[in-house]
Amino acid sequence: MAKVRTPPIYTTPQDAAAAFYQAFEARDLDAMMATWAEDEDIVCVHPGGPRLVGYDAVRNAWEQLFSGNARLKFRLEAPIAIDTVGLAVQSVSEHVFLADGTPRGTAVATNIFLRTPTGWRIVCHHASPSPPVAAATPAGPLH
Repeated sequence: MAKVRTPPIYTTPQDAAAAFYQAFEARDLDAMMATWAEDEDIVCVHPGGPRLVGYDAVRNAWEQLFSGNARLKFRLEAPIAIDTVGLAVQSVSEHVFLADGTPRGTAVATNIFLRTPTGWRIVCHHASPSPPVAAATPAGPLH
């Protein structure tokens, strides 16, 4: 008989965000989907990918992503969060690496969380490729 996982209760949006990235790095589909609201209005956009709407579409995309060979690690920088009683928005720069430390690029991600009866859950994840930050050059005189 298969063991049934009890969905975790994320008491803060930050807990849900941490679980999201842990599941991503572990390529754990069940843990990933436990961070999402079970709703047909959830939205996910992977860098360069289409807009996915609905629980099944989001789950299928994560399943496909996790079926590949690349194991990714994330270093998150410059988090900005806006939290209300029932909704939270987080923006972060994702520095993406292969498990061996090889850089894969940077994305800018927006994660939106909703407080549900079973704790905080993601309702939208939108990640876009971020261009490399150019080294600052000294400014010349303005004309």
